[in-house]
Amino acid sequence: MQMKQLPFYLLVLWLICSCTNTNTTIQGFEWVDYSKKDAICVYIKYNQQVNGYDVSAICLVDTLYNEFYSTYNSTAIKGHGFIHFQNDKYEFIVENPLFSDNSLNQNKHSLRNGMLIETDYIPFKPANGTLNNMLFNVSQSPFFFFDIDFDDEKELIVTLFEGMGYHGHNAYKAYKIPMTNECIILSPIQREPFDKLNDYTGIDTIKKEIEQPYDFGIRFGGMKKYGLVTHTVFNEAMHSIEESQFLELTEIKHYDWQHTEKTEYNACEPTIYHYKKINGDIKLTNIEKCPNDK
Repeated sequence: MQMKQLPFYLLVLWLICSCTNTNTTIQGFEWVDYSKKDAICVYIKYNQQVNGYDVSAICLVDTLYNEFYSTYNSTAIKGHGFIHFQNDKYEFIVENPLFSDNSLNQNKHSLRNGMLIETDYIPFKPANGTLNNMLFNVSQSPFFFFDIDFDDEKELIVTLFEGMGYHGHNAYKAYKIPMTNECIILSPIQREPFDKLNDYTGIDTIKKEIEQPYDFGIRFGGMKKYGLVTHTVFNEAMHSIEESQFLELTEIKHYDWQHTEKTEYNACEPTIYHYKKINGDIKLTNIEKCPNDK
């Protein structure tokens, strides 16, 4: 297969994986060599280390099909990005198809291909200043490190700006940090609830629980709660019985809105079906009807 036949994202991944490439003239960006028609490639260097890593990025601003660029703000740095993390021991890259942050979005300099932007990193701050029942939705950080699965090891959380597709809300991807000195491209955690993180995800680091809405629309279809569940496993290497904890689905609140369509009053709550995990199975435990439902 010839290189020109590769899909666009594969071509970019192939290029950025060449970490020893020295064709670029911009110091600190030896990990990337890129050019593409109808896209402006902006080089971004963050002034501060993040969690002990030097961080740089490229953002491919699509000048042809990017509605935000052509309609709203032709100087905003918002597009398909690749973020590079490196310290003395480790080096890795993550891809973000909806890359930006508040400072890049407010850029006033005319965009040109190959331009270098040096900017301050916007750190993550909890919604209410605590880690109890917090949401990500007030954070303008493009990425941050956070123990999302409560295993005492911080994961990399990457913000997909307006990634929910409506209401201007963000989605998020979580990545396990590799312990390797090879330059690799990370894949996000694919299992629930980490594959659907968004601005409505509730995280309680005190109780070690994650609450996740599902079936988005005019209303939520319900809420799923995930908590740490202890499992007893046999360690073949050590020939011993051990206990391990995994984040699993423990509760479901399913909202039934159908009866509200037949009511004459405006304020009405759904019928809520409560499910809990009992002896390994999810079972219906209670039905909570709307007080106004007759």
